[in-house]
Amino acid sequence: MSALAGALGAAALGGAAHAATGADAYYSAAFNACNKTAMSTLEMHACQDAEYAKWDKQLNQVYQALMASRSADARVQLRDDERAWLARTKLKCDHAGDDNAGGTLQGIEIGGCYLDEHILRTVYLRGLH
Repeated sequence: MSALAGALGAAALGGAAHAATGADAYYSAAFNACNKTAMSTLEMHACQDAEYAKWDKQLNQVYQALMASRSADARVQLRDDERAWLARTKLKCDHAGDDNAGGTLQGIEIGGCYLDEHILRTVYLRGLH
């Protein structure tokens, strides 16, 4: 298999894994374009990292706004819920690439899981605002 075919196959597999979560509807146009042109796992990681940084920032902003608008009891509940979400996400995503253990797709799958979970959590928290 050529390097190009391998990279294209990796991109297709990575995209399929993310689409199953529903988070793909929220990917930015820049991320989608980046994914289409990425020819190596290094480039795929760069695409993911840029999109993750945007969503992580949005997640933190939404969470902080919710915390500021809640009563003390509701803040404790939200904080505890956030901690539980973080633990679930870590458990899920740290094993997302297990089927590709040792291969170049392992990191892509793990990164894609964290990206998707951040997107879905942001969308969920926006619904609470």
